[in-house]
Amino acid sequence: MRNVSIFHYCLLRQGNGGMEIIMEYKTSEMVLLHGDPAVATFDMMEELFVDLRPEIQKARMYAKSDSPVLIEASAGPELEMLAQAIHNGSDRKGKPYAVISLSGTTNEEQKHVLFGDPKRGLQGAILDCNHGTLMIQGIDKLTLPMQSQLARVLRTKRVMNQVNVSQYRYVDVRFICTTSKNLTELRNQFLFRSDLLFTLRALRVRIPKLKSRPSDIRNMLEFYFNDYDRKYGSKHTLTENAWNTILNYPWDSNILQLSAFCERMLLTAPKQVIHTAYVKELFSELYEKDSGIYDRTDADSEDNVNYIEAFGNPAASGSGNQDLSSTSHKGDSKGEPIQPSLLPNIPESNDIYRDLIVACLRQNNGNKKATAKQLGISTTTLWRKLQYYHLN
Repeated sequence: MRNVSIFHYCLLRQGNGGMEIIMEYKTSEMVLLHGDPAVATFDMMEELFVDLRPEIQKARMYAKSDSPVLIEASAGPELEMLAQAIHNGSDRKGKPYAVISLSGTTNEEQKHVLFGDPKRGLQGAILDCNHGTLMIQGIDKLTLPMQSQLARVLRTKRVMNQVNVSQYRYVDVRFICTTSKNLTELRNQFLFRSDLLFTLRALRVRIPKLKSRPSDIRNMLEFYFNDYDRKYGSKHTLTENAWNTILNYPWDSNILQLSAFCERMLLTAPKQVIHTAYVKELFSELYEKDSGIYDRTDADSEDNVNYIEAFGNPAASGSGNQDLSSTSHKGDSKGEPIQPSLLPNIPESNDIYRDLIVACLRQNNGNKKATAKQLGISTTTLWRKLQYYHLN
């Protein structure tokens, strides 16, 4: 059993007298559900994010529908605000609005939080949000059994009674699902159901990274610069070149990254006038020269040594492909040939270690213990690499 702290979380509903708690939970399991007051609106977003206006307009039209909406974006304020705006722009405004995060959850945790747990008297987030909106963060993390149940709910508008499985309850919930993954690629890897994918993709909006939104960078830079300058009682100014350097930087995340950068810049600026050299120095320190704690671990180094000792140096000319081809068509430990249909048809890539793992898995007929032994690594390390390469 995992050693985790006990948390409180609640589901909020907006009534005439303000926000009220309609259900409160106390659990020693991972916190999945939390009630976020839906305060953002489309008008608010269009004023803040100029470059997102086409997607905001699309979402404004989607809000009229009760069908699920898919938001493709990295986690961040823009994503959460857009989901809240869809809720507030629909007829469900003022009804229950809740958020579920699926990152790092098991199938049982997902089942309990979505569909309920009669042992603890929970009816589940779907029923809790009846007539309202449920936002599911990281729909790509939903397990295949839960994908099947969610697809059934979307199709039939009914939820199975967890006490009496022969009974169903009608439910009216608008789902907003988010992902930062390519769901089509997951579908090709048999990790995402086709029926659920095509249902979600009908009403789809995409929030691009900040680096492709120059007007938003300009607006938010001015906002955060003035906000932190006022907060810390300083009177800094940026030279024109320093300003342009920040605007032209390839921001790889969302406005949280820009906010954090502005705070650091104003806290440690050596002079009131901030020059380009200082800005570039910060970019180098924060985003280009990672700390040593991110270097390859000893375990990874040992894994690579075992790879090279067992299969040769993949960097050597021609050795990698030759080793892969020779191992992928061998028999199993009993000398019997492996039927290709027993394992998914996983295409080769430009990553020699990924292809090596795939070849060994084929040779061992998917047996992870035998594969780990052949590679000279632990089963835990193999599991971690399967997760990293999306091979599980």
